[in-house]
Amino acid sequence: MLPVVSHAEGVFVYDQEGRAYLDGCSGAINVNLGHSVPEITARMREQLDQICFSYRTQFRSQPQIDLTARLARLAHGDLHQVEYCNSGSEAIEMALRLATLFHARAYRPFKCTVLTEEPSYHGMTAGALGASGHPLRRRDLNALLANQATVARVRPKNGALRADVDDWEEAITRVGPSRLGAVVIEPVGGASSGAVPAAPETLRRLRELADRHQFLLVADEVMTGLGRTGRWFGCDHAGIAPDLMVLGKGMSAGFMPISALLVSDKVAQALDHPLGSLLFGHTMSGSPLATATALAVIDYLQDNDIPARAARAGERLRLLLAGLNRRHPLVRDARGVGLQCALSLQSDPHRFPGTSLELTDIARQEGLLIYPAGVTPVLESVMIAPPLTVTDGELDELALRLDRALTRLTPRAPATDAHEILSAGRS
Repeated sequence: MLPVVSHAEGVFVYDQEGRAYLDGCSGAINVNLGHSVPEITARMREQLDQICFSYRTQFRSQPQIDLTARLARLAHGDLHQVEYCNSGSEAIEMALRLATLFHARAYRPFKCTVLTEEPSYHGMTAGALGASGHPLRRRDLNALLANQATVARVRPKNGALRADVDDWEEAITRVGPSRLGAVVIEPVGGASSGAVPAAPETLRRLRELADRHQFLLVADEVMTGLGRTGRWFGCDHAGIAPDLMVLGKGMSAGFMPISALLVSDKVAQALDHPLGSLLFGHTMSGSPLATATALAVIDYLQDNDIPARAARAGERLRLLLAGLNRRHPLVRDARGVGLQCALSLQSDPHRFPGTSLELTDIARQEGLLIYPAGVTPVLESVMIAPPLTVTDGELDELALRLDRALTRLTPRAPATDAHEILSAGRS
């Protein structure tokens, strides 16, 4: 039975019995600034005393205006238009709908196929899940998902974890460029693959092909966006700008539900109405309280140079994880970008997913929260993605607790300390 949560501060969450858990996965990889950040909660209280909600067809709000301007400045390319939702799933749905509208208004209604990757995960609503290469979460829902937008998938070669340039080009040829409306890709994998990055050359080639064949490149940056990978956006590692960018977890930092779809001027200008009048919305989308919270989050990220801090912390974390890889036969690989990392596990195909769930449970008993991931035995893993504000000492403590959990699951490695784990990672 799960413990009952009491309170949290920084990277630690406490249950009602007073036990502390080091949050090694930032909740659902969304509590990017840690828990109970005074600079954020003070801004939230200030907005609470003014107005929490106004409806988007009746008013604009200053927090929303300021947040839109800030996001447009941070993003590369011409991603200057912003529409708001409450979750990453909703924002992916909006991106799929906008891609369909874009081609319809350009007299290309036949360009309606969406090409995504397996593995991938784009959300739990029907359209987003229909576009996901996540067979575990799609299981038993095919009757519903078969009614969604036309979707094709690209799969990596045998033995590879992500599709490469050749895989994508073959899939685009198979679908037919004249039918392809959009490609949706995660710059770094999350729950589907366990932090497997897309190669920069793959992202750059998709950008070239999108321009050549007139399909939209959609970057799912729900997890990677706003500092998680050590850059402001995951696409920044490849130096490209997508046509549509979806943000979510990093915007909210766990404080308020909010997500966004960033839209390029090229797409927005092809439509004959303002985006807000064309796209479906939700009652709470872009509320003053949610946008004021997200603005406070971005202020904190900028004022404290958090993406650069995440890059430095990520280097230390990967060394620690490499040390655990060397110490424990259960660990197949350590990987990731910035503070979006994972340990790949030796999986038992006869009880998949089992190893990651068991390790997650044992780690919680050791006072460490981690996140199970992977859609196949080859990809079974646990995500290690602490808040971007984590200190070196907290990273060392994370590694020690994870080391104890791994030892309990396969008791073969002798007890050690963080210095030895770091040294093992360097060797």
